[in-house]
Amino acid sequence: MVSDATIKTDVFIAGGGPAGLATAIAIRKRGLRVVVADLAKPPIDKTCGEGLMPQTVAALKDLGVTLGPAQAVPFRGIRFIGEGSVATGDFPTSYGLGIRRTTLHEALVQRAEEVGVQSLWRTRVISIDHGKVSLDSGKVQCRWAIGADGQNSLVRKWVGLDQGRPQESRFGFRQHFRVAPWTDFVEVHWGRRCQIVVTPVTPEEVCLVVTSRSPHIRVKEALSQFPEIAGRLAGCQAVTKDLGAISALRILRKVCRGPFALVGDASGSVDSLTGEGLGLAFQQANALAEALAHDDLARYEVAHRRINRPSEVMSRLLLAMENRAWLRRRVIDALAREPQLFGRLLAVHDGTFSPLNFGFGSFFRLGWRLLANPS
Repeated sequence: MVSDATIKTDVFIAGGGPAGLATAIAIRKRGLRVVVADLAKPPIDKTCGEGLMPQTVAALKDLGVTLGPAQAVPFRGIRFIGEGSVATGDFPTSYGLGIRRTTLHEALVQRAEEVGVQSLWRTRVISIDHGKVSLDSGKVQCRWAIGADGQNSLVRKWVGLDQGRPQESRFGFRQHFRVAPWTDFVEVHWGRRCQIVVTPVTPEEVCLVVTSRSPHIRVKEALSQFPEIAGRLAGCQAVTKDLGAISALRILRKVCRGPFALVGDASGSVDSLTGEGLGLAFQQANALAEALAHDDLARYEVAHRRINRPSEVMSRLLLAMENRAWLRRRVIDALAREPQLFGRLLAVHDGTFSPLNFGFGSFFRLGWRLLANPS
């Protein structure tokens, strides 16, 4: 039953996942009132690789989110394994964190409560119009309304921003296993028809995510292509069921219209192999909060394009590697021979190192490795 209760606020956010909560926290830090609504109840889970890149870790600290050693496991870089080669890249200046999605969400919920975000859980958003939001529990009056309701965003449709279909879509399945992590890297194993990403998430647990073009290749089926991982997991207990989701590269024409804006996957998404879904959402959250503080959503539109562009380019490269064995061989071999360049590329991708500082010589050496026949 809909009540006559009306909540007044500066900003309303539809979606209480990490993107919505990070945006709410960033906005509250700038002194604006925020209400968040979500149909689910915390902690909210979702299929993802559960690895946070260094810039994402830094963004969490800026939001005031603290994580203890029992909640997250540090990793020092990324390792590509496939086509007979192993390429290892260390983050040059910092570290990433492996963390269960539910643990991260609980930490964000707690921080949102601390800064005064009003959260409406188990609440359905029925409609959004200029200055008015209808909920199944009442109404909200607001100056701005934000869609943080994921890839299948209803807000995006309601406010007329649903222009730009997925350019590439794949399927991802995630499962956790009780086993001590065997490495302090996130491993990306490249196979003929799929990839497996292995992330340490606790001192006694790893997360496996399989991505492919087929909805039928789940973790169990994929492990038959990766005997090394299967051997490490032999006799280990699966502590969660496989959870699936769509991994899509989607680029929208615009993410703002009037008093409405989109953030996180609602505003476009990149392929999950980039590992930057949450990182982009947190950067967008800060940029959106800054734009609202200046009453200028045009600033966010510009910032959003700048934030997303590098990961969109990386998505296209990784998707090209999936489809072309010869390109996988050359890329992995080139990075294996130039581990320092791999580390710099990771830092450029993560936004902690400027492409302008990468150096012409570095680009030349990497290009030469890609063009030369691998030995």
